Amino acid sequence: MSYSSSLSPLLLSQLRKLPTTPGVYIFKNAGQKQVLYIGKAKNLKNRVQSYFQPPVKLGPKTQKLVENISSLETINVNSEIEALLLESRLIKKFKPPFNIASKDDKTPFYIHITKELWPKPVINHEPKKAVAGPFLNKFTPQSILKNLRRITPYCIAQRPVRNPCLYSHLGLCYPCPGTPDASTLLYRRNISKLRNLLKGNFTRVRLQLQKDMAEYSRNQHYEQAQLIKNQLHHYQYLIEKPVSPEEYLQNPNLVEDQNIQALESLSRILKPYINSPLTRIEFYDNAHLAGTSATSAMVVAINGVINSQNYRHFKIKKSQTDSDVGMMIEILSRRLKRTDWPRPDLIILDGGKSQLSALKKIDTNIPVVALAKQFETIIIPQNDNFVGINPPKSDAGLRLLMHLRDEAHRFSRRLHHHLRAKIIK
Repeated sequence: MSYSSSLSPLLLSQLRKLPTTPGVYIFKNAGQKQVLYIGKAKNLKNRVQSYFQPPVKLGPKTQKLVENISSLETINVNSEIEALLLESRLIKKFKPPFNIASKDDKTPFYIHITKELWPKPVINHEPKKAVAGPFLNKFTPQSILKNLRRITPYCIAQRPVRNPCLYSHLGLCYPCPGTPDASTLLYRRNISKLRNLLKGNFTRVRLQLQKDMAEYSRNQHYEQAQLIKNQLHHYQYLIEKPVSPEEYLQNPNLVEDQNIQALESLSRILKPYINSPLTRIEFYDNAHLAGTSATSAMVVAINGVINSQNYRHFKIKKSQTDSDVGMMIEILSRRLKRTDWPRPDLIILDGGKSQLSALKKIDTNIPVVALAKQFETIIIPQNDNFVGINPPKSDAGLRLLMHLRDEAHRFSRRLHHHLRAKIIK
C-alpha cells in the first residue's frame, strides 16, 4: 500500500488482514450499500493491495474505482477454478458498475451446451439458458473448459465428425463421435458431468466418477476403469476440496471453517501420541535423479492454512547419493539450527519408517511423523517401534497432510528441475 493516508481506517484494517489464499474480493462504497467491483485472485493479499498504489500508476478507470472504495470483503476458496465460477456467480447477482466499465462496456461471455446428438460446450454472448457466466473476457471461460476437459472429455470438431479427432488420442474426446460404434449414451453422460461442474456441483461429479469406476472394475472392463481413474486424478488435482458457489455464498467463512475442522481432526488422530498444539506444521520432501541435483523442500501450514510465504528450498550439500535418509538427516539438521525461523510444533516427512529412523541421529524434542503414500498411512515413532494409522481418505486431517505432501513434492521438484536444466546447458 503506497498511499494509506487517504484510506479509511476500516479499509486499512481490512487490507492488513488479507489472506494469501485464492478467493474473490468485493469492493464496496461508503456505507457498504453498493458493490462496486468483484474480482478473483490466486493470492488475495497481493492482488487486492495492487490496487492501492499512487494514482499516477493507475489507469483512469481504476483510479476512479479506488477513490470510491470504502470497504472490502473477501471469500476464500480452495482452488482457482472455484474462484472463477464464484466470481461469475457474484457478478451476475450484484451487477457491479465497475466490472462492466473496466471492460469498455463489452458484452460479457457465457458458456452454453448445444442441443444436438453429440452436444458440446460453446462460448457466446447470449445470457439466456447459459450454464455459466457472465465472464468479462473470453479467456476465462476458455480456461475453465480447458481444465474441465480432462475430467469430462468432449468433442469440439465440426459436425458430423467422420474420423477420430486428434483430441481422442489425447483422452480429451471420449468417446469420439468419429469412432465407429461410439456410444452416444456414454458421451452424453460426460456432457452431463461437464454441465454439473460448470454449475458448481463438484461433489456430485466426483461420486458419479467413483461409481462408474467401481462398476467398470466389477465387470472387468479395466481399460474403461483406468480412464475413469485418470479423470478422478485430474479432478483431485484441479479441485482439492470441491465446494459449490452457493455454499460459499451461504457461508463466506467456509474455508476457514474447513481449516479449523482439518486441524481439529488431525489433533484427534495424533492426540494419543502427540499432545502439543499444532500451530505450525512443516512437511519435508526430497527430489533427485540418482543422487544428482538433489534438493529438498519445506512447506508450512499455520493454524491449518498452508502458507506459501513460509516455504523454503534446500540444496543438498553433503549427501550426493540416492539415500533419502541421508538427505533427510542433512536437511533437518540444517533446519533445526535456524533459530531465526519459528519453531515447528510438528514435522512430517514424506516416506516411512526409514525416513523416521533419520531422527535418531538428530537431537530434537519436536514431534515427527511420516506419511507413506501407498495407503496414506500416518506413521508415528513410539518408543522403539512404530505405529501406523490409516484414517478414512475423506478425513479432513488426513487431507491436510496429503495437500501438504503434494505441495512439498511440487515445490522440491521445481528447484530440482531448475538445477538439472543448468547442468544440461
